[in-house]
Parts: sequence; C-alpha cells; structure tokens
Amino acid sequence: SSEFRLLHPTLTDRVRLGIMALLAAEKEVVSFTDLQQRLELTKGNLSSHLRKLEDAGFIEVSKEFVDRKPLTTYRCSATGRDEMKRYLSIVERMLKEG
Repeated sequence: SSEFRLLHPTLTDRVRLGIMALLAAEKEVVSFTDLQQRLELTKGNLSSHLRKLEDAGFIEVSKEFVDRKPLTTYRCSATGRDEMKRYLSIVERMLKEG
C-alpha cells in the first residue's frame, strides 16, 4: 500500500515502536531500568533507540537524583502520542484494504 510511505520512519523500527507503545500506554513516567527489564534490551541498545525517539520529539526525558543515585525517566510526549495515533490509523486502514 502507498500508505506505508506515510509512516514516520522512526516508528518503523520494531524496538522503537515497542518503546512507544509501552510509554503511550503508561500514565506515569517509566524509568530506564524498568524499560530495559520490560523490553529485555541491553543498556546500549535501549539508549540508542531512546535517543532517536527523543531527537524526533516523541518522548520526554527527565534526569534527577534519588537517594544520591541518578534516575532517568521517560514519558510519551504529545507529539509522540499524536504520531502513534497516526501510525495506528494508517496500519488499521492498510489492514482493512488488505
């Protein structure tokens, strides 16, 4: 389908799509460690994908210290949520046409 070309290239990666689905479904922020465990990714692999999502404006990152330990948390941005809705709408139309 020609609609496949309309999908944002950042979301066509399986891992990034999984990260976005997880973050979009959460009402609260999600820590790096929680993402790593839930998605079963290495630190380096997860970091790389998160950076691409952050660069695209799809996620918001917060870094702070809790009990003198660094804590990095992530949440889906409004742009990311809109792009996920758009992605799902396109995929749904493709499935109905198929």
